[in-house]
Amino acid sequence: MERLIDLDHRLSSQAGALVRASRYRWLAVAWAHSGDSPIWLIIGAGLWRLAPGAWAGTGAQIIAVTLLAFLLSTALKSIFRRARPVHQAGQFYLDLDQHSFPSGHATRIGGLIVVLGHRLSGWGLAILLLWGLGVCVSRVALQLHYASDIAVGLFFGLAAGALLLQQCAPGQIAR
Repeated sequence: MERLIDLDHRLSSQAGALVRASRYRWLAVAWAHSGDSPIWLIIGAGLWRLAPGAWAGTGAQIIAVTLLAFLLSTALKSIFRRARPVHQAGQFYLDLDQHSFPSGHATRIGGLIVVLGHRLSGWGLAILLLWGLGVCVSRVALQLHYASDIAVGLFFGLAAGALLLQQCAPGQIAR
């Protein structure tokens, strides 16, 4: 187990070196924040209230999976209490949430991939997957999380999204 943790820390540190001194750090920051909860709550609310047909139901599902991911990741963080990478000392995320396992962003991304993924195909689905991967990788590269925080968060998010879809199809949600 100790070897896995060492590998996790080493991989995460190497990812951090990719953007630490890069002039493209701003891009990693922007990409990482594109997965923030407020953005997805606004997108979900906009679709729910304004979109036609099944997309309105998908908007409600976006809201539900965003809230479910928050509750799930927050509950698990309170159990595991894993500290964020040391490079985050005194920064914004440490003030909001000291714990990194599992990543709330990755949990949300996993859920969004399931909820939006069943509505998209072809290029739309490919773009969604690339965006989600980009958010997750940028969180590690910015050293907001370890790689295992992301992997476990994605797993729980995918499961939460699948459970949500199983319980409530878009056409069942009223405005």
